[in-house]
Order: sequence, then structure tokens, then C-alpha cells
Amino acid sequence: MGAGTMGAGIAQVGCLAGFETFLHDPFPDALERGVESVHAGLGKGAERGRWSADEAGAAAERLHPATALDELAPCGLAIEAAPEDLDLKRDLLRKLSDICGPNVLLATNTSSLPVTAIASGAARPENVVGMHFFNPAPLMKLLEVVAGSESSDEALATARSVGER
Repeated sequence: MGAGTMGAGIAQVGCLAGFETFLHDPFPDALERGVESVHAGLGKGAERGRWSADEAGAAAERLHPATALDELAPCGLAIEAAPEDLDLKRDLLRKLSDICGPNVLLATNTSSLPVTAIASGAARPENVVGMHFFNPAPLMKLLEVVAGSESSDEALATARSVGER
């Protein structure tokens, strides 16, 4: 969630890793710019030989713009890249807990807020972790996985596994 610089970059990483990736932003113009950014990044990467044109095309097909949060219901992992506002992030995780069901792994890309504080908005804080990607996400092969006070070992292991892909 969040189709700005970080959200679009994370979406591009997900698409390249082979994940069906939903990109959501509550502002339609921001969502459109985010989708364009992912497509442009995939094209530039192919031009520069980072991946093939076929890989870029396949990755682009895995990107699904989502105009409503409800479209994220089938997701097994939801990564929020919203602005660094604790109340906003807490509320977003609360909504995603309701929409995505009991087994979803919820992750925050926060770089400055406590994961525990953000997780307090979720129905199951044990399923919340920090997944801090570094900018530019498609080029930086670095992911910081952060535990909240209630993050389960399983949630942390899943986040690490996804990051290694």
C-alpha cells in the first residue's frame, strides 16, 4: 500500500521476484504514477541488461493496480509504504487485518516508527513485522527485517524468506 517512490519500488521488486503484486494507493493519480514508475523501471532495467525484456514483460504482467483496499483480500503478504505517520499506519494495518484474514503477514516499511506501535492497530500483532527496504528498492539488495514485541518467529521467518527471493 502506497504507490509513491518506495511503494512502487517495492512493487517492482515483488514483480521481479515472481509474486503476483497488487499496488494500492488511495489517490488515483498517485496509483497511476506508481504503475507507470514500475513499468518504466522494468523497461530501464531491461535496457541496461539487469534482466531480459522477457523477464520485464513477465514481471509487468504480475502487477495489478488496486483502486480499493478490498482488492487486497487474497494477499498472503501486505507491505505498507505509507507516509511516516503512526496513526495512519496503525489504521491501515487495522483495515488490512479485517480485509485479508487471519493468516496474512502484515509488514511495514517504516524507517523511523516502532514496529510494536504500528502493530498495535492489527488484529493479530504477532503477524506484523518490519520489512524496511532501502531506496531505490529495485537496485538495493538490502532488506532490514524488524521484529515488534509480539512478532512471531514464523512471521519473521516468512519475511526473511520473501526477502531472499
